[in-house]
Amino acid sequence: MYLAAAAAAAFVASAATAETVNDTSLQNINGVFGTSVVTTTTNATGTRTTVTGPGPNAGANRASGTPVLNSWYQANVGPGSTVGITTDYARSGNGSAYFNSTQGDTGKGDLVYNFGAAGASERIALSSLTSVSFDFYRSSASTTTATFAPVLRLGMYKDNTFAGSLVFENVYQTQQNAPVDSWTTLTANLNNGIFWATNAALGPTFASANGGQKTLAQWIADNAGANLTVYGLEIGIGSGWNNQFYGAVDNVKVDFSGGRSVNSNFEVAANGAVPEPATWGMMILGFGMMGASARYRRRSSKATFA
Repeated sequence: MYLAAAAAAAFVASAATAETVNDTSLQNINGVFGTSVVTTTTNATGTRTTVTGPGPNAGANRASGTPVLNSWYQANVGPGSTVGITTDYARSGNGSAYFNSTQGDTGKGDLVYNFGAAGASERIALSSLTSVSFDFYRSSASTTTATFAPVLRLGMYKDNTFAGSLVFENVYQTQQNAPVDSWTTLTANLNNGIFWATNAALGPTFASANGGQKTLAQWIADNAGANLTVYGLEIGIGSGWNNQFYGAVDNVKVDFSGGRSVNSNFEVAANGAVPEPATWGMMILGFGMMGASARYRRRSSKATFA
C-alpha cells in the first residue's frame, strides 16, 4: 500500500510539472490555402496535418489553424509538408511532435504556442527568462542538408512592435551536423546558448552575419533601452530547406521568473488507438471465453438453487 501511495504521489508531482499535449488537441484543419490543399487526419498513429500543392512557399499557400492562447496548434505548413503529433519517433511516452517536408524549398511547418492571461495575449519580458530546452530528432531518412534539425523560436516584440523571432538551433551551438536516429536535448538560459534573429529590428538577420549569433543576454544588451518581450513559442522546420526531412520535437520547456512556464510532452491519446488484427483476434477470443464462463455460471447457479 505504501508503494502504491508513493507511486501515486510521484505521478501527481510529475503531472504538475509537465503537461501532456495529446494529438487530439490539435485543430482539424481542412480546405484550400492559395494553391495548396490541407488535410488533417487522426488514427492510431496520431494526428497529421498535410499540405499538398505546387508551391511556391509563400504565406498564402501555407496552412495555419486559428490562433489560440496557451495551447499548441499547427501553423505555417507549406506545400509538401506534414506536422502533427504521432508515434513515429516516440519520446518520453508513446509520441512526439512530428515534422516532415518532401518538396525541397517549399518545406515548412510549425506548432505554435501563444502566451495569454485572462483571455488576452500576454508578453513576457525576455530578461525574466530563466531556462529554455527542447529535445529534437533527425531521422537518417532525411536527405536535406546535414546541419538541419528542428528548431525552437521565441516570438519577439520590441517596444510593442513585432520583431520576428530569436531562433534556438542545434548547428549554432555545436557547429556540427545534426545527430541522426537519436534524441538530442538543447538547453539555454540568458547567458548560455546561442540564438539568431529573423528580423532587422533586433539586429543582424542572418545566422552567419557578424554579431548575428548571440546569447539572450547579449541580444538584450545590444538592444539597450528597448523593451524586449516574448509573446509565444514555435517549434518546427524550414523554410528554404532542400530535399526531404523527417524528424520530431518533444519535451519543450521554457521558464520565466515569476512562475510563468511552458512544459509540454507530446503524446498520442490512448483512446485513439485502433487494435491490430492479431489483437482483435485475442479480444474476440477473450470475449468468447467470458461469455462461456458467464453461461457456465448461470447453469451452475440454477443447479444449486433448484
